[in-house]
Amino acid sequence: MGDVPRPWRLLRTGFDAPVWNLSCDEALLRSEDDRPALRLYGWRPAALSLGRFQPAEAFTERARALGLEVVRRQTGGGAIHHDDELTFSIAATPGRDGYPADTVAAYDAVHAVLCRALAGLGAELHPRGGDAPLSVRPRAASMCFEDHTALDLLDEAGRKVVGSAQRRTGGRVLHHGSIPLTVPALTPEVGSVSRAAGRAVGWDEVADALEAAFREGFCGGALEPDALSAAESAAAGSGITGRL
Repeated sequence: MGDVPRPWRLLRTGFDAPVWNLSCDEALLRSEDDRPALRLYGWRPAALSLGRFQPAEAFTERARALGLEVVRRQTGGGAIHHDDELTFSIAATPGRDGYPADTVAAYDAVHAVLCRALAGLGAELHPRGGDAPLSVRPRAASMCFEDHTALDLLDEAGRKVVGSAQRRTGGRVLHHGSIPLTVPALTPEVGSVSRAAGRAVGWDEVADALEAAFREGFCGGALEPDALSAAESAAAGSGITGRL
């Protein structure tokens, strides 16, 4: 019975504060409810999140110039300016419920769904592939969207539009990623959904497209709207994750 796929939880939690957003991801990762969960959210106010191993002092001046709160993700990689974007997160058990056990296979599967969803909005993307590395250990002060791996999703001009990262712990995985709707101020040369589509694309439009694509192509049709439990809300509200 343990191998029977379970319905996925869908949590569209909307826009919230940076520390709460990251704490919510961890609450789902460590929740006693181990059903797979897909969460879609945004950032208000805008923020700069650092990869797990980046020094905060390398970004202080840039963040202060834009009035950005600086927070730290559980995952590695470079810094991300979260402003007009949709962020997705998956909390799941590798090898169960449609989420692949293998790390690279999981990136491939999730990014394939994202490609289909965004193509339906007119944003044609493709994996970087080629001779690019599967992962990049970023320079101390590097921005995530200025580094490319073979798994990142680029637009037709070669600009990065989607990057994601994983954290595996306690038999569970947190897989989250950033999808800029417009180009962030700190990385003006990178891509966005609106730039790739050639038109303005809003948060709800992207959220609807992702919901449909995951339901059809990843969750076997079993993606059920849900909300945080009282215990998950309390854990997220503790505000520990992400705080520097």
